[in-house]
Amino acid sequence: RRPRAMASALGCRVLCVSRARGARASTLCRASRTRVLPATERCVKEAVETLRREQIIAIPTDTLYGLAASACSANSIKRLYAAKQRASEVPLAICVGDAEDVGKYAQVEHLSVGLLEDLLPGPITLLLHRKTSSELSATLNPGLSLLGIRVPDSDFVRAVSREFGQAIALTSANQSGSPSTLDVQEFEGLWDKCGVVFDGGRIVSSRLGSTIVNLSITGEYSIKRRGDECQAIEVRDEKECTVFSFPLPPHPPHRLMNTH
Repeated sequence: RRPRAMASALGCRVLCVSRARGARASTLCRASRTRVLPATERCVKEAVETLRREQIIAIPTDTLYGLAASACSANSIKRLYAAKQRASEVPLAICVGDAEDVGKYAQVEHLSVGLLEDLLPGPITLLLHRKTSSELSATLNPGLSLLGIRVPDSDFVRAVSREFGQAIALTSANQSGSPSTLDVQEFEGLWDKCGVVFDGGRIVSSRLGSTIVNLSITGEYSIKRRGDECQAIEVRDEKECTVFSFPLPPHPPHRLMNTH
């Protein structure tokens, strides 16, 4: 029997997702009413509208699949914690579209000129001091001075962030304590928590997530979590050349190296 006829008989829906940018073509028959759409440019508007309705979306980043919601909405943040079954004291990172947006939400004046642009986008979460004057919801990581910020190397995620125009709270698409996910099928149990699931195909990754780098102290860095590897990045300003190689050695904090 045809898929749609079968779905009608079973009381569920059939959704056909076309292949684009590496995403597989798929036909899904689910009791869930959550839509699964391709993570392509034509679906950016749908993602943004869903975020503005204070709903969660599932998106493919450069490291893992993630759950995303408005970082400026208390309702959105509450839904994100509920979906993850995550303790409220565990902090959330935020995502922005470009390196130049980091300064809207965190203190970056102490960083060398061009440093953010050389590190981002990429599989890195930067820890920086949060700006008290930013539009972030007070329910996002209350009581914490440091804020994790990402610019994933993902055209879809960055396009959604730019069009949304505000910071997006971002966390891995799994319940707390469960393995991280590289494919939409791996977190089917969370689909009902999402307004829309965006399928970008299977992510090639080690499941370690992003490397978390603390850059909150002038002239120093420390690694809080080793994540997916990225190539050595050479950062220059007028006086010195600073080199970051990932994964970097862990604690204690290390001075930024001067090279000639």
